[in-house]
Amino acid sequence: MQLFDVYPLYDIAITRGKGCYVYDENNTEYLDLYGGHAVVSVGHCHPKVVDSICTQASRLMFYSNSVVNPLQQALAEKLGQACGYPDYQLFLINSGAEANENAIKLASFHTGRSRVLAFGKAFHGRTSMAVEATDNPKIVAPVNANGHVTFLPLNDIDAVCSELEKGDVAAVIVEGVQGVGGIHIPSSGFLRAVREKCDSTGTVLILDEIQS
Repeated sequence: MQLFDVYPLYDIAITRGKGCYVYDENNTEYLDLYGGHAVVSVGHCHPKVVDSICTQASRLMFYSNSVVNPLQQALAEKLGQACGYPDYQLFLINSGAEANENAIKLASFHTGRSRVLAFGKAFHGRTSMAVEATDNPKIVAPVNANGHVTFLPLNDIDAVCSELEKGDVAAVIVEGVQGVGGIHIPSSGFLRAVREKCDSTGTVLILDEIQS
């Protein structure tokens, strides 16, 4: 069996990493500005992280969310304290796309509406609803193009208000920093105005903060 050719690949085989560096099969050193897909913010192979993973793997590798998991409870408490929102709720999932998929679905359940506002150059993932809210027609299959999403220019509050006044929008989804589409940042004034308009129209505001 061969690997499915999905992405164009650089001719580099990374075999190990340490701190902010990674190394290929010839032991060539590279400064990792990629950050391991932004999931190794403390560096590659941090000894405390490695020790924690090894310790947990020797106890239990995986089990269902249908039973109590004390580690998840401890994480929720620590995250609540760290971010200043101890009364919020945490749902642990696998990817940013899955987070957005769930958020949009919950917004639709909550409001009873089916339309979503997203923004030009947005990237919210490659799963069914998340990819429909992604402004890249090349990765949106015909089965995903269901007409649920309206794309607007980033930072155009007048366009947002005009669409929200129609009363059929379940959610506005916006990135804190547009990473895949280029480094585009919504202004703080724009985000505050969107928050206020969403509140006044009963619309859910989804902040996709994978990059930020």
